[in-house]
Amino acid sequence: MKQRTVIALALFIIVTGLAGCKSFGPMRIKPVKSGSAATLRPAFTSGYFRVSRDQAYHFILFATTKAPNGGTVRQVMILRVFWKPIPGVTPILRTAINTTIRYLVFTPDGCGMYQGAGFVRLHNGSHAREMHASLVDGDLRLTGASGYFSDALGASRIIGDFKAIRSVEKTLTLTLRTKRQFFAATLANRP
Repeated sequence: MKQRTVIALALFIIVTGLAGCKSFGPMRIKPVKSGSAATLRPAFTSGYFRVSRDQAYHFILFATTKAPNGGTVRQVMILRVFWKPIPGVTPILRTAINTTIRYLVFTPDGCGMYQGAGFVRLHNGSHAREMHASLVDGDLRLTGASGYFSDALGASRIIGDFKAIRSVEKTLTLTLRTKRQFFAATLANRP
């Protein structure tokens, strides 16, 4: 009987461990309203992260695509994960959040900032050179834009996997630069 209990416990631990590494696939942003635009799939090709003194994880991710009218669309996602989920200690509830999200879109006609919150699972330890993570569930809403930015998303849900390389310097520098670019663009493009 003891052997069955040990085997059952071992299988439970293995299955639970595998469930923690579940992949959610590429990043997807889906408008909440039915009949809205199709799902947006930002292909973040590069990203950086750092861990602050208070053990918060700071991420910045980048994607560039072509706009339908010719120009370039730059997308930047800034995430701050302020606590790390611990299996059996921090339950995942529908209302649970552990990250703030800023999603900035720079188009030829203007720029917009979507903000929200969500739940992120970290798949590596805090000392890893490359972090693999999953945005399990998140909400986004447009909170700021230049006068010529067209909000094609509205209120949206976001989910997906991402990767980032550890670099304190690049994370800090690129986050500050992105915020400055957004605020400069919104001031310059007033109607």
